[in-house]
Amino acid sequence: MTGTPRDGEDLGALTEETRRALADDPRLGQLDVTITLRGQRALLTGHVVTRDRQDLLGAMVAEHLPGYEIDNATTTLDNLPEPTDAAEELGADR
Repeated sequence: MTGTPRDGEDLGALTEETRRALADDPRLGQLDVTITLRGQRALLTGHVVTRDRQDLLGAMVAEHLPGYEIDNATTTLDNLPEPTDAAEELGADR
């Protein structure tokens, strides 16, 4: 049941099938990703380790859900802000 849902198909089952395929792929490893289907859009949220995996995730979902517009809103460790010196200064006074 891959691809665009037809009348009567369960979007929850399609989402779960897609998520299972991603989780089982050894190139991605363990995922902290949610897939939400609305109309012809697939929204991906959550976290992946690298930008390469983020790109791979989007490509795999697009392959698994042809006909859907993929909105990959996942974050990566590359997107996290750098630690500030203020945290180190707070501990220096102790």
